[in-house]
Amino acid sequence: MHAAWDEYWRALCAADRHAALEVVKRLTAEGVTSRQVIDELVVPAQARIGELWLDDRWSVSQEHAATAINEGLVHWLGSFAPAPQPGQPLVVVSCLEGERHALPALVIAEGLAASGYRVTYVGGDPEPGDLLRQVLLLKPRAVLFSASLTSSLGSQKPLLGSIGAIGIPVVVGGQAFGGDGRRARALGAAAYAESVEDVVRLLRELPERMPVSTPPPATEADVEAAWIVEYRHEIAPYVGRAVAQRHLGDGERPGWWREFEDHLDHVLGCLASALVTGDETIMIEVRDWMEQVLTRRGADPSVVAETWQELAVPLRGHPLARLYLAGSAAPAVGDGMAEVSV
Repeated sequence: MHAAWDEYWRALCAADRHAALEVVKRLTAEGVTSRQVIDELVVPAQARIGELWLDDRWSVSQEHAATAINEGLVHWLGSFAPAPQPGQPLVVVSCLEGERHALPALVIAEGLAASGYRVTYVGGDPEPGDLLRQVLLLKPRAVLFSASLTSSLGSQKPLLGSIGAIGIPVVVGGQAFGGDGRRARALGAAAYAESVEDVVRLLRELPERMPVSTPPPATEADVEAAWIVEYRHEIAPYVGRAVAQRHLGDGERPGWWREFEDHLDHVLGCLASALVTGDETIMIEVRDWMEQVLTRRGADPSVVAETWQELAVPLRGHPLARLYLAGSAAPAVGDGMAEVSV
């Protein structure tokens, strides 16, 4: 499939939907299965798209155009799967609220449909109340959530708790969950899955209905996370102004500044996610990611250090949040002490 990959990748680079479709048509005519095309062509191409954006070699517009082609082809391939039998279990597949990277959820949905399940695919960034009402109406075998952005985890406990309270198993997956089940369990999910095969296995193993239990009371970490989620739209501009004044003065904003402003909200979402999951590595991950995004676009690495310092200011009165922030701060040069105090 190496030659096909090169041709497909050229089509994505050119945002040529028809050329990409011709590659996929030829492969399926040669006997390559839809699952192979998705696993060996679409998914690796999507990973490459993300890498190129991160390295500032592709623009957001290029990323969106190529992603749209990938999503369209997954839909097209899925249309050839035989219709499931009426008595087969129904599964709801959705992204988490705030999650717009819908391709991983779509791949899972089409994989389950090809395995004979009835699937209701919700897509990206659902409204939690509407989704809960749909779940109550459909009474599915399970609800599957996908998340690529770690910042999307911070506000999910109420929804997952509500679904769990009626006994419907919740299975989660995606890059945001860190490759194992710890974050999933902290949010109240019944299980974590890495692949379609994992999901199919879990649907066989999980009970038809989980034991109904009352969601536990909110912890101090939950309360702090909820405050951050509620006020992140105010905190992010405040921090942005402080960093601009401190680092840029009154000069013209450099090219990387827009990326910086766009991603402050993501950093705050990750802090809320770290609090509700109890996983301090989330803040280490997002700091490394932020440094890579900004330095690839010409920013001085000190910008991230200054951002962490300024983030601590509006978090006075939220000791756990400041502790997680300090724990992810790089040691200051010379004295080995964290640059964000608690």
